[in-house]
Amino acid sequence: MIPENASDTSGTPGYMAPEVMCRHNHGIEVDYFALGVIIYEFMTGRRPYVGKSRKEIRDQILSRQVFLRKQDVPEGWSYEAADFANRLLQRKPSNRLGANGASEVKNHVWLREFPWQKLYEK
Repeated sequence: MIPENASDTSGTPGYMAPEVMCRHNHGIEVDYFALGVIIYEFMTGRRPYVGKSRKEIRDQILSRQVFLRKQDVPEGWSYEAADFANRLLQRKPSNRLGANGASEVKNHVWLREFPWQKLYEK
């Protein structure tokens, strides 16, 4: 069940999911979107959505689907990492990686070797 949180919009605009910017009720998918922004930024050295004002950033997020193409993948990064970011940055929450549960994120090919159990056990 999605919480009644349409009026909650705290956060840095460049990392906010479209549903937060539009003041729609939202769930954990907004965190996956922000993770996608962070990974994109790690890969490219810049955020996917930039602007001089909150409105400019909002307009970009709502009008433009960011997509890292194979030729955009920097040296030292894999296409699987770019796919992970691309799938997290989907503007429609139901299309976003993780929309059907954390296992979608954990089972992505980029993270297939990550020791989840060791992390859980600290």
